[in-house]
Amino acid sequence: MRLLSATGVAVFLTLTIGSVNALADMSLKRVRFEADGGAIEVEAKRVKDTRTRDAVREQLRHEVREQIPSATPAMQEHRNQIKYKFEETTRGGRIRIIAKDQAALSAVRDYLRSEMTRAPDAKAVTFNFIRGTSLVSVPVTINDRSTLLFLLDTGATSTILSSAAADRLGIPKGGNMTMLTAGGSLPVSLRNLESLQVANGRLTRVEIAVAEVPLMQTLHVDGILGSDYLRRFKVTIDYDNEVVEIEPNEPDRISILLT
Repeated sequence: MRLLSATGVAVFLTLTIGSVNALADMSLKRVRFEADGGAIEVEAKRVKDTRTRDAVREQLRHEVREQIPSATPAMQEHRNQIKYKFEETTRGGRIRIIAKDQAALSAVRDYLRSEMTRAPDAKAVTFNFIRGTSLVSVPVTINDRSTLLFLLDTGATSTILSSAAADRLGIPKGGNMTMLTAGGSLPVSLRNLESLQVANGRLTRVEIAVAEVPLMQTLHVDGILGSDYLRRFKVTIDYDNEVVEIEPNEPDRISILLT
């Protein structure tokens, strides 16, 4: 898997305060998913552009005070279970959105997914380094409804969804089988998904293995994205920009979401 410089899911920020609006083309926006919610990062494009950096920070602080992200109906419904936190970055800042329960987490992730789909480069998605490790997690959308965090594991043969997540999403149970893994035999149930999607790399009518894997609980992820998905795409990991690019590799077997 080769390393490629990319702009990632950086998109132009449309600032809502009049005089700051003129700085939109000077900044970049990035959406991140985290185990307890996620974050929206905005930074000046240029390292030495302190004027844009300071304007971005002021705007993000304002949005945290006013809880602007909670304007969506679902976020508003669960506003008492959602916390907003501003953090400075080198060239700007981020709004961390922290959910206190599962219903609030679903609302937060739906909001972040809607923000992510506004990116002009839909083939790229921001990844997270799992805390304390060099492992990478990516947001995966199941059945066009819920976005979950999956460990990206190029060495795993099969994609696996946690039993807890499958039951929470109401995915009907299927047949049982035993899967051979590096850690030994793993009992799994096979379930059918309407779709599984990372960035604009989309598979429909997918059969997926569902199981409880201790590693998922340790890493706070809902699944493992394995080679049965990844081999159908051209996948590029840009560690410097923390971006994964996914492009069609077998067009006759893949449907691409057009935005």
